Amino acid sequence: MPDIPPTCPIRVSDAVRDAAAAALGAVTETELGQAVPDTCVRPYLEHGAKHLRNHLPCEVLEALADWRHASTPWLNFTNLPEPDRPVPTPQDGFSDEAVLQVPNLVQFGLLHLLGMTPVAYVWENAGRLIRNVAPHPEAARTATSWGHARHLGWHTDDSVLDHRAGAAASMAIPHFLSFYGMRNSEGIPTELLPLDTVVAALPAQVAVELRRPQFAVSAPESYTGAGGGRPQRTDVPVLWTLPDGHDALRYGPGRVTGQTAWARAALRSFEECLAGLTGVPVTVEAGGFHIFDNRRVMHRRVSFDPAPPGRARWLRRCYAMRRAAAR
Repeated sequence: MPDIPPTCPIRVSDAVRDAAAAALGAVTETELGQAVPDTCVRPYLEHGAKHLRNHLPCEVLEALADWRHASTPWLNFTNLPEPDRPVPTPQDGFSDEAVLQVPNLVQFGLLHLLGMTPVAYVWENAGRLIRNVAPHPEAARTATSWGHARHLGWHTDDSVLDHRAGAAASMAIPHFLSFYGMRNSEGIPTELLPLDTVVAALPAQVAVELRRPQFAVSAPESYTGAGGGRPQRTDVPVLWTLPDGHDALRYGPGRVTGQTAWARAALRSFEECLAGLTGVPVTVEAGGFHIFDNRRVMHRRVSFDPAPPGRARWLRRCYAMRRAAAR
């Protein structure tokens, strides 16, 4: 079985964190164009990257540059700049982006340094770039990032979208999921399972059948129907090969069905295999940043009891694609 990629995070020193926080907090509305990321993200990408580049040590910047070309499908940072004053966890899924300048500059700045472009979808999250992964009282039992009372099984995000190389970003399965940690006093991890581990455990014939375009995929609960209804997709593979040679996967419990007897049998075998595998827990805490390849890593989360309103677990998720020049 292939080695599981290392999960030891890169920790930024307190001195570097504080100096970077001061610089990011001093970025003016004029420099940002008096905009929030959803109306104009470019200033957040560029100013965030500039100040992080000016303050992060050379070895950290080298690690960011090296990761672009590394086979490791995830990366962790801890002790990054946080807001200069506490911001309550949103309870309705959305927050005032104007008071989150530092978190936004950190997250978008790191994406820029990693050669990434943020992406949003019209069907999900009201088309916004940032998804607040936080408990929503009315969504507690949903299988979404706003839920908490149900276990989220192994899955990849937005599996219903286009897997093919060259697909438009607005229609393609997101390449990466990035998270910035606002708070996580509950200590709830995200468990990760590399696809290489899954493929190594699969019978060879099952992998062959999963690569055939004989499956149908439905949209997740988080898709609201905006922009033309909930997308569905048929005649697609579950497993395929990326242009760089790595295996890729689309999967969500109850959202993938086989269109042939062979496909249904392969899917059953795949799910039986998954049930016997364990992943690697990664806990994104306040001031943490985590990114992983959504096509090469499955993730899941246990159910949990959130902290009181305003203090519950809160991660900021942004999808991202590699820029063409950074591939």
